[in-house]
Amino acid sequence: MPYRITNACIACGDCTVVCPRQAIVEDGLPRDNSTSGPRERDAGGAVKGSVEDPAAFFRITADCDLCGCCQEVCPAGAITWED
Repeated sequence: MPYRITNACIACGDCTVVCPRQAIVEDGLPRDNSTSGPRERDAGGAVKGSVEDPAAFFRITADCDLCGCCQEVCPAGAITWED
């Protein structure tokens, strides 16, 4: 898969919202073991709670059509192109 989610991921979920093919899926749980699902945000917009390995929290599936929407919307710059 040419796009990859790096450890810079803050688990905001913005990429999952903009993906036209729903090719980015949750693939882990927050470190506090709460159930997966919509994340609460603090007043600054950051997701509450920490994630031990954020890159493992989401994965890009084979349904990706390489449009780049996820990379454009990522506030942390965590989605990169792999050659």
